[in-house]
Amino acid sequence: MIRLAPRHARAAVVLSAAALAAWSLHGKVHAEDRLKELQTEYSNNAQEKLDRVYHFGSQGAGDVFSNHRSHSNRQVPIYVWGTKADLGQITGANSSYRDPEKLRGIFGFVPENTVNPEAEYGDQSEARKVIESAVAKGAKHIFIVWFDGMDWVPTQAASIVKNQKVHAEGKGSGLIFQDYAAPGSNPQYGWLVTSPRYDKADVNVDEQTVKIPESSLKGGYDVAIAGPNPWTPGPLASQAPGYLKGQSASARDKQGVESAGRELHAYTDSSQSAAEFVSGVKSYNNSVNVDVEGRPVATVFHALQEKGWRTGTVTNGPFPHASPAGMYAQNVSRNDYQDLGRTMLGIPAVINEKRGAPVRPGLDVVMGTGHGVKVENREVKGQGGNWVRGNVYITDADREAVDVKNGGKYTVVTTEKGVNGGEAVKKAAAEAAAKGTRLFGFFGDTGMDDLPYRTANGHYDPAPSPTSSGEKPKAIAYTREQLDSQPTLAQMTDAALTVLARPDEKFILFVEAGDVDHGLHANNLDVAVGAVYAGEDAIKRIIDWVETHSNWDDSALLVSSDHGHYLVLDHPEGLLNSSK
Repeated sequence: MIRLAPRHARAAVVLSAAALAAWSLHGKVHAEDRLKELQTEYSNNAQEKLDRVYHFGSQGAGDVFSNHRSHSNRQVPIYVWGTKADLGQITGANSSYRDPEKLRGIFGFVPENTVNPEAEYGDQSEARKVIESAVAKGAKHIFIVWFDGMDWVPTQAASIVKNQKVHAEGKGSGLIFQDYAAPGSNPQYGWLVTSPRYDKADVNVDEQTVKIPESSLKGGYDVAIAGPNPWTPGPLASQAPGYLKGQSASARDKQGVESAGRELHAYTDSSQSAAEFVSGVKSYNNSVNVDVEGRPVATVFHALQEKGWRTGTVTNGPFPHASPAGMYAQNVSRNDYQDLGRTMLGIPAVINEKRGAPVRPGLDVVMGTGHGVKVENREVKGQGGNWVRGNVYITDADREAVDVKNGGKYTVVTTEKGVNGGEAVKKAAAEAAAKGTRLFGFFGDTGMDDLPYRTANGHYDPAPSPTSSGEKPKAIAYTREQLDSQPTLAQMTDAALTVLARPDEKFILFVEAGDVDHGLHANNLDVAVGAVYAGEDAIKRIIDWVETHSNWDDSALLVSSDHGHYLVLDHPEGLLNSSK
């Protein structure tokens, strides 16, 4: 799903100088904006065959700017901190990719060309083991920070732009999750395969049933093409570059894979990927914590909540969107937003009625956007028969029912024009903590279903994205009022900690920087890199909390992603300001 421009119309408005300054990175105005210049140029000449610093897709250098706008089957990075968290139990010598029977347990079959006796990488569905073992050893605070869509290449780009140094392999430096040493804890770094079990399914949202069609592409990972790590291509990569495009491969891409004597494997979508990270169950794309037969599966959030832990999700996208919903909700379809939202807020939903899933208490903290996204004159694809016109993500009745003002469990804070979003969420969090309530933060604006896109220079003035229609690309702009009325991801993270981190309380918190995915879907590296920096700020707030109120014996932090895209840096040095 391409979300820049987003699903719903986004108004183009004027960005004032005052708003620019107010929302700049640490208040600094960057004189250099090399990436915005490149992105603007490439968006304007996207169909021309030219040599560029970067491109998107399997077409190679010196061609059109893009032939792919969706996900890829690249590995994603994972960074782990905390003395009780051990990434090595699922990577290296313990990689399930070395053992065909372990792969059968993950996928339900042994994928073609996937067993690799020398695999160092793990599978994303096994990350739950890392969390559970940390808890078993006594960890009391678990943090998951999710950079939606961020594989190694956009991480490399963000590092180069920020650090002004080029690295061609390894973890790199310059970003907080690359450099942070965590006193008393050795940082761990590895790579995970994210491929699903199947790329698609036929589902009935009203009955919550699933059927996998014969045409569904199976998952797997071919090291001979995709490579043993994120920066090393396999020996067949140049012959079959379209392999990474999975189910989106063109006829030419498929021909290359066939000529190499290999087979395509499916790439994952965000909901299946996020869900498997915390459930341990690999399923079909668009699923949310159900198996391939539609049976609900529990996540580590559910298991910890049953033990008395507090739970929360924070995202700069819609609050019941794929990744945050994947932490807690259950549904055969990621698009059944109102029902996903119900589950997250502790309201009975269709999965409880049709599949007997237990009605869970709901999360203690739920924060995200979607406040201004309303549909009155048409159906919304993917929502079931209980869909209520109005806000796409939550009905007015449900929103009123959860509010403490009406006898519900949540202190509710929403976008209000003329009210600073950061101050509003801070005040609401303090009130919720003082009164012992939960917190529901619901932000966004009309025609703007995400927080404003931050860019590589720290401002909120994105370069344009290339259009698929051939029309001249237009850049998104925001008013000062829009910027002021929205909190940042870091401010929402602070608010979540205010509510969750009560004395002697154990908690698990998920924080998503979803804009990386939005930018890469739109072939807009300016937005994607800026989103990485926004996520960095949230990580800094978590680190500050751990160092001030806890330690790395009691806390564990996992930073990862749900899938890759197909960004290619043809000339990484071209991202340096000195290359102008």
